[in-house]
Amino acid sequence: MLLAAGLGTRLRPLTELRPKPIVPVANRPLAAFAMDHLALSGVRSIVANSHPQPELVESTLSAACPEGVELRFSRENKLRGTGGGLRKAHVLFDDLQSSVIVMNGDTLFGPDLGRAHAEHLSRGAVATMILRRSSEAERFGAIGVDANGWVRSLLGAPHDDRADESLMFTGVHIFAPEAFSAFPESGCVIRSTYRQWVDRGAPVLGVIDESPWADLGTVAEYHRLNLALAEGSFTWPGVEPRDGCILPGAFEPSASVRRSVIGPKAEIAPGVQLDRCVVWPGTHVTGSATNAVLTPEHRIELS
Repeated sequence: MLLAAGLGTRLRPLTELRPKPIVPVANRPLAAFAMDHLALSGVRSIVANSHPQPELVESTLSAACPEGVELRFSRENKLRGTGGGLRKAHVLFDDLQSSVIVMNGDTLFGPDLGRAHAEHLSRGAVATMILRRSSEAERFGAIGVDANGWVRSLLGAPHDDRADESLMFTGVHIFAPEAFSAFPESGCVIRSTYRQWVDRGAPVLGVIDESPWADLGTVAEYHRLNLALAEGSFTWPGVEPRDGCILPGAFEPSASVRRSVIGPKAEIAPGVQLDRCVVWPGTHVTGSATNAVLTPEHRIELS
């Protein structure tokens, strides 16, 4: 399942133009990166939830869905949170007796899903959280695991001497089929269902994966990731920079555009110089800029 119903409030004003799952990253809808990785991992059926501007999200993601993958949508007229979204979407899954991989649609992360799924099954977990080591674990909500990989604390509670390492949750889970009956009609799956599981000692597994991970919570992070993809310091299958830029097919690299991402049908006026800029599709750029995100309605300059 692909979680793609969030409001993206921290990414405003960009999400005033497009819902977060279809904000362009390296000239592709953001949630398409998660769909790509699911497909590369062997997934052939994806259910995505949608909420703001659902018709636009659904048509855009359908067009970006990898070949050979069936994509269905669970439309939420009222936002249900992660727990409620999972519960509502469950009836759309192909096999209600199989485990389900869940990925956030707003991160770029390519974990080894095959290994995590194998551990999930062999260890008999009701849920498996894919975790990573990070100095920012506390900011993202530290997950405490013991020496055998079992999750003993969530968000710092309860205190458990068996939790010998604090890790960051990546937003990727694997759930056993029986997990879905425990999800709330509405609300956060971590603060509700996981909280109950961990407090009573249910088998919740943590699998560490050190694959590169990027979150697009803010405009600054959005700008930074686009440029990392353009310069090649963050790589992703199918993203092919040219001379430190990501450009539409007909756009030729030039001295006037450096270290930037230029969207399809963008128009750059004669004499304009762009450096470290992200230009959205269809934007008419009339003035030079450095370290900026440019959309048809915004010029956001970053320090």
